[in-house]
Amino acid sequence: MKKLMFYAVFCLTALVMVSFFSCSAQAPQANLKTDIDSLSYAFGVQISGGVDLDQYFKSKGIEGASKEEFVRGFLEGAKVDKKDKNGIARLEGLSVGRQIASDMLTNINESIFGSDSTQTLNKTQLLAGFLAAVQNKNLLMKKDDVQTFVQTKVDAVQAKVNEKFKVANQAFLDENVKKDGVKTTPSGLQYKVVSEATGDKPTAPEDTVTVKYKGTTIAGKVFDSNDKAVFPLNRVIPGWTEGIQLMSVGSKYTLYIPYNLAYGEKGRRPDIDPYATLIFDVELLNVAHISPAAKAAAAAAAAKVGVPVKLNVPPPPVKK
Repeated sequence: MKKLMFYAVFCLTALVMVSFFSCSAQAPQANLKTDIDSLSYAFGVQISGGVDLDQYFKSKGIEGASKEEFVRGFLEGAKVDKKDKNGIARLEGLSVGRQIASDMLTNINESIFGSDSTQTLNKTQLLAGFLAAVQNKNLLMKKDDVQTFVQTKVDAVQAKVNEKFKVANQAFLDENVKKDGVKTTPSGLQYKVVSEATGDKPTAPEDTVTVKYKGTTIAGKVFDSNDKAVFPLNRVIPGWTEGIQLMSVGSKYTLYIPYNLAYGEKGRRPDIDPYATLIFDVELLNVAHISPAAKAAAAAAAAKVGVPVKLNVPPPPVKK
């Protein structure tokens, strides 16, 4: 970021009268009378790092007259001496305000409302709360109560926002179970045998399997795939632990995994929404059985630290 910001030094060149944009009249002009002048100028060019300023502007949405404002801001910041506490404070306020009002607000909105861009927190009230807390005056709620209040309200908002995902995924499962060849286990896992084989079969959650798979949402979006994934069955989501044990090496199944056997009520955004049903096309390539001795040792180690042997944690990984 610092290198990108200092690229504005190119705008100050007097020897070369060509630039990305017209420079402000207040910009210092190059006048290399001494070795120190030349060395200083060279440092300015070196600091710029040769970064493409046009690309930087594009990434920040800076265009047209806004480029002149960039120069003014740059020159104002450059004039602030480290002893000028007020000047430094003003620039820090500008930086923090921008981060909160744009980057941070965007991230908070996404964490609460997901992909629904029509929903947003009130920017004015967010800034009012921040300034009241920073200045420690005119606070309308106690700081000690804020964390609990936020969590309670976020849970309530998300429950309402996520209800549509829950309804849509349950509707999918209700219709899917009516299709030819789709079977349901007592846990609620749905599966379909695409092609059956007579190879070896997993016999315990501790067995390690090699699989080829592709994962999609009910909308058909591919969120993950792997031609040769290797993992112990007790270290994946419950729907995989159960579903793969139904298969023999060489067989191909489609698994329809409801949210309670996958990533739960929260999902794993941005790829997997809350209450998401995950559809996996799976081919079982190999099984490596855990030995009785190893299984007993794992159980003893788990019991010693008070942790159950079965660990329901992802993968399969979600690609970013």
